[in-house]
Amino acid sequence: MYKKLFVIFGASLILLSGCLPFDNLKKDPVVEEKDNDNEKAIPLQNINTTDDNYYKSLKNYEPGAARGEISYGVDNRIDVDEMETGLMRLSKDTFAIDDYYFQEGQYLTKDTIRNWLKRSSQKADKAKGGFIQKGLNPGIDEEAYEKGSVDDKKEMLNNDPKILSYVLEQNYLKDSGKDSVELGGISVALAFNSKYYYKVIDEKGRIHPGEKKLDAKDVKKYASKAGQEVVNRLRQHPELQDVPIVIGLFYEEEHGAVVPGNYFGKAVVKPGSTNVNWEDVNEKYYFFPSAKAEEDHREDFNKFVQFEGKIKEYFPNYIGVIGKALYRNDQISKLTIEIPMQFKGKSEVISFTQYVNYLVKQYFPDEVVEVNIKSSLDELESLIVTDPTKDDSIVHIY
Repeated sequence: MYKKLFVIFGASLILLSGCLPFDNLKKDPVVEEKDNDNEKAIPLQNINTTDDNYYKSLKNYEPGAARGEISYGVDNRIDVDEMETGLMRLSKDTFAIDDYYFQEGQYLTKDTIRNWLKRSSQKADKAKGGFIQKGLNPGIDEEAYEKGSVDDKKEMLNNDPKILSYVLEQNYLKDSGKDSVELGGISVALAFNSKYYYKVIDEKGRIHPGEKKLDAKDVKKYASKAGQEVVNRLRQHPELQDVPIVIGLFYEEEHGAVVPGNYFGKAVVKPGSTNVNWEDVNEKYYFFPSAKAEEDHREDFNKFVQFEGKIKEYFPNYIGVIGKALYRNDQISKLTIEIPMQFKGKSEVISFTQYVNYLVKQYFPDEVVEVNIKSSLDELESLIVTDPTKDDSIVHIY
């Protein structure tokens, strides 16, 4: 399944020291691509714009067995992104970035995932891969459901909502010592609904939508059992019997949410074992400014409001400032700020970017901050990234 390694690319960023003139900007060297069989892949360290470093990858990209299927279960784009990148983040403690290569999941096919998302009372479709195909969602009386009225069906779905919405697989490869790689471990994320959205179709083909808010405690109780069952099923595959398994539990946000959901549980299963010991993951996203952010993190909320006020004072074409913060263990791990403005020329962009860079260092000196400055047409004008562990900001003028 796994082929020889090849060198991949790096990326260049533009470096700005404080608010120095732009003639002091310099580009990082671009890594040259080579095709020597003995070369190892180069880490993708320079393409990140936050404190998160990315895994090395293989030049010969091999799509996942369930490529594109995630939208079948998770229909909120921000949840999709966070589920994928968050699972990488959870995997780092077990699969070190310097020692492992990333590959999309190769074992769980689209058919298998769709079968797992069915109710336990539904008939599974035929699928390859050797895994048990029975649905993992709560079962209902299928015969009674088919014979029931629209109201009967809605009542049944409300009483026994689907909880599991998706299963995401990631593979982590390690050097086999023969200029090739082998499977070093597997990570799997289970996504769970916070609100179950459904449709009932009547005899005339009319659609009757419905929704059911799920109790978080019930979701967590179900999630631990579903996670154990997934581990049991993964161990049935010959190639997955003696590798570590990282499994994460992800709680989706409701439709229309401005911030993504979060991981609330994690387990690392040792090679050859099916013993799952869950540990809590304390992560949550907040939108700034919002009443929830003010209630839970008043000090950070006040700093953000003051930061916004300084921008409004300085620039006459002010439109607004919004922020998204990831809190881990009740501390900001990453703050992303978006500033849409009306610019009259490139000189305004440069001047404004310098000023915002200064403000970020004044108000958020201890946080990793990414600022995206956009025009009123939603086109990126500049990017700022600050990191308290580094003296210089990363700034790019588009």
